[in-house]
Amino acid sequence: MFKRRVSNDATSPPRASPWEIDTPLLHFSQVDSWTVRDACEGVQIKGGIGSGKTSGSGQAIAKAFLRYGMGGLVLCAKPEEKDLWLNYAKETGRESQVIVFNPQEKWRYNFIDAELNRSKHLGGGLTENIVELLTTVTSLAEGAKGIDSGDKFWDRSMRVLLRNAIEIITIAKGRITLEDICRFVLEAPQSLEQLSDEQWRQSSFTAQCIAEADAKPKSRQEEHDCDVSIRYWLNSWPTLADRTRSSIVATFESVADILLHGMAYELLSTETNWLPELSFQGAITILDLSIQRYHGVGRLIQGIIKYAWQRAVLARNVEEHPRPVFLWADESQHFISQYDYEYQSTARSARACTVYLTQNISNYYSALGSGAHAQADALLGLFQTLIFHANPDQATNEWASKRIGQHFTTQYNFGSNAGESGSGSRSSGGSDTIQYKILPSSFTTLRKGGPNNNLEVDAIVFQGGRIWKATGETYLKTIFKQG
Repeated sequence: MFKRRVSNDATSPPRASPWEIDTPLLHFSQVDSWTVRDACEGVQIKGGIGSGKTSGSGQAIAKAFLRYGMGGLVLCAKPEEKDLWLNYAKETGRESQVIVFNPQEKWRYNFIDAELNRSKHLGGGLTENIVELLTTVTSLAEGAKGIDSGDKFWDRSMRVLLRNAIEIITIAKGRITLEDICRFVLEAPQSLEQLSDEQWRQSSFTAQCIAEADAKPKSRQEEHDCDVSIRYWLNSWPTLADRTRSSIVATFESVADILLHGMAYELLSTETNWLPELSFQGAITILDLSIQRYHGVGRLIQGIIKYAWQRAVLARNVEEHPRPVFLWADESQHFISQYDYEYQSTARSARACTVYLTQNISNYYSALGSGAHAQADALLGLFQTLIFHANPDQATNEWASKRIGQHFTTQYNFGSNAGESGSGSRSSGGSDTIQYKILPSSFTTLRKGGPNNNLEVDAIVFQGGRIWKATGETYLKTIFKQG
């Protein structure tokens, strides 16, 4: 029977100074507090379907974040996620700071325009940053399995294409849009012979931009960059093999086409009245674009906004904007990206709390595809707080047991031997062996909450580098209350 229960007061604890990161958010036992600093080291919550991970530990941590005053970004895999967080906000007095981002509301985020207009000292307007943004968008469209395909040729080719297109368009037009990039690439010369075709030179958007960029007054750096890009489009691009050229264009066009139509265009390519930096002022943005409802386009839009938010968080000056922020993803296997490792590596110093919930580690392996075990373990190794609920998944339970660790234990054996005359002998002994501190089977018997369990959800909490006072061990068994 568990005796340690999570405590979460109805009001935020007093702070010695604004946004003191050593402030306790929760008490996992009477003598073990869990602070903002701990939260900034990342949280992974795992539990099978119906285990109480969302209504137990997830709910407790979410409300603790809101009571403390954090701003944040909430990704939605399921439609009910929005209402869940609206209820959290209402219970903690944060309704006025909630932003619901969906097609029905007013909020829009033109991600390319926002990148161009970011402060110069934060990297805004740099060609390479725009290239990185669009390349990442392409990988998001391909899904997590495209994180490491092992063949970098197409990635490098895509970057070269985008870099040289953006340089020319920016100099020629003084702005950059996704429509312009698409038109430029699609109307680029397909052969050296086409360069002398007067009709192509008059009608091609590519030719017009090259002529305008060449004629514009430029700085020394712009002159150099423009010359390099013009040589690419007039010399290198037309001489590529037709199959290679068409493959590069098709990869980019397939993603750009999604973003230039319907809901994706409306939300990400029109105006900008939402910015990631709103979180620094306490805004809680709920991306109400659930995968169950909007499928691939919902995942892509959320992935783009998540990536932009992560970049903004890492770029901020925490002295000027000290408020801790959080990134929240239930069913997190749908949202992991190639940038997560870089982000989570430095999130602590940016006062950013990441909470990812998923049923099991097998979800990550499935989502990541080739090389999944190494990639998943590398990412999961960056999350210091691990909370395990009831789980039937053997791979997850074994992984959890390994993370919690092993210890020496003595196994005793006894024996007796009765002789024909009634005499006999007895023997006993023992040997030290290494066993898991928590056996994998232990995770299958944790209570899952509900009326039959008095709305109590069992969990085992592990935090890297910590010995819990209540147990003197690396793990702590505790109870989360539902409702």
